Amino acid sequence: MQILDGKKLSEKILNDLSSEIRNLDIKPTLDIIIVGNDLSSQKYVEMKQQKAESIGIGGNIHQLDQNSTTEAVLALIDKLNQDNLVTSFMVQLPLPSQIDTEKVLSQINPKKDADGLSPFNLGLLFQKKSSGIVSATALGIIKLLEEYQIDVSGKNAVIIGRSPEVSIPLFASLMAKNVTVTICHTSTQNLPEICKNADILISSIGKAKFVNKNFIKEGAVIIDVGFSIDSNGSLSGDFDFDQVAPISSFITPVPGGVGPMTIASLLSNTVQIAKK
Repeated sequence: MQILDGKKLSEKILNDLSSEIRNLDIKPTLDIIIVGNDLSSQKYVEMKQQKAESIGIGGNIHQLDQNSTTEAVLALIDKLNQDNLVTSFMVQLPLPSQIDTEKVLSQINPKKDADGLSPFNLGLLFQKKSSGIVSATALGIIKLLEEYQIDVSGKNAVIIGRSPEVSIPLFASLMAKNVTVTICHTSTQNLPEICKNADILISSIGKAKFVNKNFIKEGAVIIDVGFSIDSNGSLSGDFDFDQVAPISSFITPVPGGVGPMTIASLLSNTVQIAKK
């Protein structure tokens, strides 16, 4: 078993981006819209901004009230779309239940879409067009697999979860690399049996230690996108690490796996957008 060290790779990516930014004629910016007072989202946004500032990316956080309407978010997006000083921006998900997330993501100018979640960029991704901006989490996972020279072509991958921000773009990214991909969800029957056929098993449901050794094929590559608190009050991923790690060939830790790679890929997208 080998650890897929997202923290180490992300630091390398950020160092390279810092050098690249110093040679640009334009300063990249990343504005972030956050709605509500969810503590985990607040901390994640602060982390993104700190990392951005540390490598020379500017930008502002736009905090909207928990009770904000869809129209209020759309109005702010329109403002950022038209602001030439804002090279890119993103909306922190999830949004409060009263807000139409699909409408919000559809309103983002695809050319400023740092998180790669606008329908236009997702469409380009499914069409295997290199001009599209790839979702930060999906891009981070692909970069991690490439760094450790894991050959995925022809392999079977199972993704637990069907979120538009993680599972859908990841599905398209893996398909582009000739992976056979199955997406599972809460209504999937015989989930452990399906997962046990996976050469690459990915989970992004946010249920602490939900996936145990009964789901795992010997030698599988394990990608844990989950992030929650377990029954002991400790930070945990979706996989029961102690049970699963000895069976796997490669595994991402939580923390230190997919999370840092998502931020590094988001900032990589930000720099590429500014260059264009």
